[in-house]
Amino acid sequence: MRTALSDRLGIDHAIVQAPMAGGWTTPALVAAVSEAGGLGTLAAGRVTAEQLGEHIAETRRLTHRPFGVNFVLAPPMPEAGDDPRAHDLLREIRERLGLPTQPAPPAPATDFVAVDDGIAMAIEARVPVISIAMGSPARWSERIRAAGAVLVAAATTVADAEELERAGADVIVAQGAEAGGHRSLLAAEVPEPVPLVGTMALLPAIVDAVRVPVLAAGGIMDGRGIVAALALGAQGVQLGTRFLVAAESGAPPSYRRRLIAAVETETAVTTAYSGRPARGLRNAFLDAFESTAVGPLGWPRMGAAALDIYRVSLAADGEWTPLFAGQGVRLARREQPASEILRELVAEAAAVRARLPG
Repeated sequence: MRTALSDRLGIDHAIVQAPMAGGWTTPALVAAVSEAGGLGTLAAGRVTAEQLGEHIAETRRLTHRPFGVNFVLAPPMPEAGDDPRAHDLLREIRERLGLPTQPAPPAPATDFVAVDDGIAMAIEARVPVISIAMGSPARWSERIRAAGAVLVAAATTVADAEELERAGADVIVAQGAEAGGHRSLLAAEVPEPVPLVGTMALLPAIVDAVRVPVLAAGGIMDGRGIVAALALGAQGVQLGTRFLVAAESGAPPSYRRRLIAAVETETAVTTAYSGRPARGLRNAFLDAFESTAVGPLGWPRMGAAALDIYRVSLAADGEWTPLFAGQGVRLARREQPASEILRELVAEAAAVRARLPG
């Protein structure tokens, strides 16, 4: 699992743990992946500046190996696009769950670290890899490069990958339609229809279109997927869903149970959870919005408005909260230490290569 990109990143295996906001990519998980020879990545979304500083410091205490920090760039969506019926539906869900129909207001967005401040913190802390999702890094690329960090950015189309390369990205993540979590769309507005190009088609097209190394993401869960991605021109892979069931992940028991029991047909891309398209497991929350044809509030208001529901549901059965997962979820069959997952991925990839003719 050594490639030119892994050598550049200073890691043993060209395997990157995807950043997953919500508390799932804990410093313990990130450090465990990096210690095992991959690249762990912290998620800087919806954390305060103090928390981000603590997470970076804790990760560095647990490992001296390279790791990354990811920042989400999507700006707030205009309130004019909000479906006012969403508030009524959220009120009905609260009544069903026995929650106060007028919850305490969530923490304002200003409490969370701003991207400018967060990137400055990462640069000052000499984080070796800074990754970007849902936007262009052009504004920060010179500062990141001057600091000696590697700039990684995610794309869901060839046109977006080309734009990211022009913006100064050193590495492009080709995020196929199978990937769990938010679609890394560059546009502030959500396009209709949402681009959903599968990894098998998207990856070689991006490899051909850009000069920088490409990481493959979306549906990759084992060594077979890794070898397929390398054959299509990737210089490494990025996995999220597989690491959600790692022992060190922050995913609660309700989330883990659903992931381990799920099959590939149980995911859907929806805007219901946050206002922006994301792939996750179908549950009662998604069904409630689809069956009533109620649209969400815009990003990031939807997630903030439903936060009390999400938290209570996560502590119970996970039926009323985002359960982000990719279409490869069927292959996430048991909880394991992150180091064991890394070793399995590398061993499986080696075994697949050995079986190939020639």
